[in-house]
Amino acid sequence: MNVILTSDIMSPDKRQLNSQNGFVDKIHEYVGDINCLYIPSDPQAPFLTHTISSHYKRAFRKSGFTVKHWTTLYPLKKRRLQQLISRANLIILAGGHVPTQNKFFHHIHLEKYIKNYDGLVIGISAGSMNSASEVYAQPENFGEVKSTHYRRFLKGLGIVDISVLPHYADVKNQRVDNQRIMEDVTLPDSYGRKFYAIEDGAFIIPTENKIYGNCYVIKDGRVRKVCNTGEVVNLRGVN
Repeated sequence: MNVILTSDIMSPDKRQLNSQNGFVDKIHEYVGDINCLYIPSDPQAPFLTHTISSHYKRAFRKSGFTVKHWTTLYPLKKRRLQQLISRANLIILAGGHVPTQNKFFHHIHLEKYIKNYDGLVIGISAGSMNSASEVYAQPENFGEVKSTHYRRFLKGLGIVDISVLPHYADVKNQRVDNQRIMEDVTLPDSYGRKFYAIEDGAFIIPTENKIYGNCYVIKDGRVRKVCNTGEVVNLRGVN
């Protein structure tokens, strides 16, 4: 299995895939004609799921890929998950609300069925986060910082051993529950852990041990930039 962890796969104009940092070329290295299984984040939002899945399908075609099969995992298809995975050479783990997606992944036993998959997985935002063994569910909605019931650390799919935080350029200045999401929440949570914060257009391929584009390491209460746009850095060589 090869895994690409992204923040957002779309170009700034949202019409095709983002070719920045060689992203489209990397996909071409791993797959030819596309047989995709798109796994959403929220099974209770079928219209939104259909809209986004169709948008991505068009983007792959506009970026030069031949899409032979594109299957979206709706709730009624979950009993066929093992079969659908076996037919795919590309699995997309969608973006969305991290805890909602995490619960869905556990409900369909995705960890069990994906572990022997030998194709390409692309995580998008929440999908990248839930790929980890230990998921850091950075609070994003009202009430999640102050809630005593909100769990920031969750069990993930375990297909990668790093924790990614997407949309860093946008998230770093956000506030949730009147708390600064980075300074007051994430930096304190980073003690004894390491998070890789990536901006849109950047991506990490843990199975190649490489970082592509703007990336920051958040560790022990500090933030350090380790890769820039147009650069490729050894994932295991940054601290």
